[in-house]
Amino acid sequence: MAVRIVNRTGKFMSKLKDNERTALEAVGKFCKEKMDDHVAVDTGLLKSNNDYIVTQNELMLVNNTKYAVHQEYGTYKMPAHPFMKPAALNYTGEIARITAEKLGKDMKGKG
Repeated sequence: MAVRIVNRTGKFMSKLKDNERTALEAVGKFCKEKMDDHVAVDTGLLKSNNDYIVTQNELMLVNNTKYAVHQEYGTYKMPAHPFMKPAALNYTGEIARITAEKLGKDMKGKG
């Protein structure tokens, strides 16, 4: 009786890397929606600049409006109105669920 061992590590790692990118994109989209929900709206400029960037293995929530930092952290004259931090920190369970779902997609082993 012969035993054949097949190394599919490369294929597995490639699929995992693809799934990582998919997971980061899905979490980014989710967090952007939550940023939009939490942001204070006057003219709509701040909300319209909510976005996310996915690099190789990192997700960044961004807003390049010049006063976004003042809204997020406040000033000595104005209290904070955070919208970026809550978009991530208030939804850790949902973010974990999305991440697990996307990372595990098509990763079933063959026995």
